[in-house]
Amino acid sequence: MKRWMGGVATAVLVAWMAPSCATTDVPLATLPEEAGAPIRCASSNDCPLGFYCDEASCDATSGTCSAPPTDCPNNEAPVCGCDGVTYFNDCLRSSRGVAASTPGPCFAAPPCDPTTPCAAGSSCALLTGSCAPDTPVEGTCWVVPAQCPSQSHAPNMWDSCQPGQHCVDTCTAIQSGMPFKRAPECH
Repeated sequence: MKRWMGGVATAVLVAWMAPSCATTDVPLATLPEEAGAPIRCASSNDCPLGFYCDEASCDATSGTCSAPPTDCPNNEAPVCGCDGVTYFNDCLRSSRGVAASTPGPCFAAPPCDPTTPCAAGSSCALLTGSCAPDTPVEGTCWVVPAQCPSQSHAPNMWDSCQPGQHCVDTCTAIQSGMPFKRAPECH
């Protein structure tokens, strides 16, 4: 009989306390983050030295602190970084500590040309629609790998607006600093 009474008394006590606990959360303790657990951030200033705030999209308000990669492949898969620079691939964007990207090259980025250079570490890609004489050539800023991929693996090919260079890969065309137009066919 005492067991049953004890159970009723406990149930009444819990029912009496429940309404007062339901309206206010009271933290009892703050536990340290688990080792290796991602660190949430609103900007790279929230991350440890050598890390950047990697976000899911350019309009995200938070992300996680990530270490930039130190070695990237040289495959051509352009992305537009939140900084308005086109990166040859997303690994190069991450290696520069840029928060996020969207697939494809940047189209609304500020133009560059020989008199308006890009920031250090990026190149002005003069990839034009045509090589018409007396047409001003404007490009966009790109970050390309130090070593271009072999031309046999290049998805896009370009012809120089100057005589002599036919069917050049995107990386080599950008590194040359010369204007190029899309190559109609390459053998």
